[in-house]
Amino acid sequence: MQTTSYKTRLIFSIPQSTVLTLLAILSAAGCSGSKNPWEKTYPVSGIVQFKGKPISGAELAFFPMDSSAPDEVRPKAKSDATGQFEAWTYAQNDGLPAGKYRVTVVHHEVAVSNGTIVAKPNTLPAKYATLDKTDLQVEILPHHKETIAIDLK
Repeated sequence: MQTTSYKTRLIFSIPQSTVLTLLAILSAAGCSGSKNPWEKTYPVSGIVQFKGKPISGAELAFFPMDSSAPDEVRPKAKSDATGQFEAWTYAQNDGLPAGKYRVTVVHHEVAVSNGTIVAKPNTLPAKYATLDKTDLQVEILPHHKETIAIDLK
């Protein structure tokens, strides 16, 4: 019993300021690890239009122009009925990492044929559908909420 009492006294005999200092150091050490630039995302929203009219159900893909970005950094978005979208990388609507991106946009109407759901061919110009042909580019700046307007011709 005396041993338990002695240990208890030792634990509580450490000055509170020392405990707080140690906790602060440990917390800072855990948080100070620098993240890779693609690990931090910034809010990105926008509208996608074709010839000035909003596109419902357009699928956008953002391809980093920085070759050091890992393959899992492939942000995407899907427009709502008004053409509005919120982009995401790791979780729904979390945004994009800062950097420059090439953007592809496709739109496939969905139909039911003989009880099966089928996607019709892309209804947008083919040049926006592939990474090697698209001329769409955006730049996401750090510490900003970006609003992107994409008007396809």
